[in-house]
Amino acid sequence: MNRTITSKEIQKLFEFCREQKVEHYDLQVELVDHLASLMEEQWEKQPGLSFDTAMYSAFKKFGYKGFREIYETKKKELNKKYVQIHLQYFYRFFRWPQILLTALLTFSVFQLVIFTENLKNVYFVFLGFAVFISAFFYFFWYPKKLKIDIKDNTRFLLLEVLKLRYQNFLLVLFVPLNVLNIVLLDIFDRSEWQTLSFEDPLNLLIIGALSFLMVCFGILFYGFSIHASLKIKQHFTEQFPEFIK
Repeated sequence: MNRTITSKEIQKLFEFCREQKVEHYDLQVELVDHLASLMEEQWEKQPGLSFDTAMYSAFKKFGYKGFREIYETKKKELNKKYVQIHLQYFYRFFRWPQILLTALLTFSVFQLVIFTENLKNVYFVFLGFAVFISAFFYFFWYPKKLKIDIKDNTRFLLLEVLKLRYQNFLLVLFVPLNVLNIVLLDIFDRSEWQTLSFEDPLNLLIIGALSFLMVCFGILFYGFSIHASLKIKQHFTEQFPEFIK
């Protein structure tokens, strides 16, 4: 009968991973499973190998960087996974029937500009909205909807990806406003910020394009900060419910 890893030895593998500076539990689980498989493969060929000899022999197969390369690879994989979820959410708004909502939002932004006839006021409306959204996100949404309290302060790589989105929230939110500011300054004179004439078809075309661009930024922002973040929380609670307070 082939030698297999015991429960006690599994705990030793977890301790070994921590000794190798692997601090994230979800990464430890993957590495322990991989180490155990490599060790059992060795025992099929050399049943007399000791646990320590088999463990260090398996560890050498990770290369001179040890587990560090695995950590970097796993982090990139997680980021890529949730970027894809984010982009899939974005693309949905250009398919039927969600494209109707995209068109309606674009028309609403366009009508806001037409109604005010003042680009400066429109810009500050968006700025005020961004400030409100920021306060709402930091003081209500994240603490109530996204934050996860973990037992024993256990670290998880998946939660670091979630935290990174939280930290980049303002960047994602205010980049569109900066782009709008730059574009408006390049296209229109300062005097035109005060009162914009819509008799010129080119102005209407530019405002229409900017309205669509702002809607796209809004969808991207929601997908990045809310939709994908909720997916991360959902996946975490499904995989590690025992660690949630």
